Amino acid sequence: MTGDVMAAEAVSVAFGGVRAVDGVSFTVRTGEILGVIGPNGSGKTTLLNALTGVVRATGSLHLGGGRVRLGRPEAPRRAGLARVYQAPQIVPGLTCLDNVVIGAADRRARGLVAAVLGRPLMWRHERGRVTYAHRQLERVGLAARAMAPAQLLTYGEQRLLELARALSADPRVLLLDEPSAGLNDAETRHLAALLADVRAAGTSLVIVDHKIDFIDALCDRILVLELGRRVALGPPADVWSDQRVMDAYLGVQSAA
Repeated sequence: MTGDVMAAEAVSVAFGGVRAVDGVSFTVRTGEILGVIGPNGSGKTTLLNALTGVVRATGSLHLGGGRVRLGRPEAPRRAGLARVYQAPQIVPGLTCLDNVVIGAADRRARGLVAAVLGRPLMWRHERGRVTYAHRQLERVGLAARAMAPAQLLTYGEQRLLELARALSADPRVLLLDEPSAGLNDAETRHLAALLADVRAAGTSLVIVDHKIDFIDALCDRILVLELGRRVALGPPADVWSDQRVMDAYLGVQSAA
């Protein structure tokens, strides 16, 4: 791993007088998997919402060397930030292939002007988008379901479909919110292998999850939040030996 692909500095989110995220800073290194953990209500999902412009936030975000404005959902997407949500955000009536195609980052040769003046170019470009979407379905093991309506997939398959759609945007950094939630042990192992392959292909990952074994097996470093604040950040072994983490996350009290 060399250098940082993303840097968040003093990110804060307030709802009324409550600071759901309170001055959190961290970096994501190139080729890294960073885990984010903490008790319920510690601000994990709100932090992802802040980074992706879903909620208003203060602080700064840099991605790929450039500054990204917080509070603007299009800005992080254009800069190379993609996200997989807690619940699959699929379009049930569309095929699996169409669900992935609509997530593609490249939208050149589209629109009225392209349709009127550059139809052959538009068709070639659209065929390329479809081919690329097929590749993403192959990556997650859903190639055989490409033409099936998304609503016919199992819950676990829907999670994989959303991963394929996020990957179709060619993100620099992929944020995943509880990706293993609702998956059985075999599905969780399959997901872990897929995410390791995604990292190997050059995408950095930030993973929020409650399954500690899943996080420990995948992550190079772990960020621990508690009451919206950063408690610890470091390699798994260092984090789990930190008394502050045991106090905040495991409920273990320091010796008197």
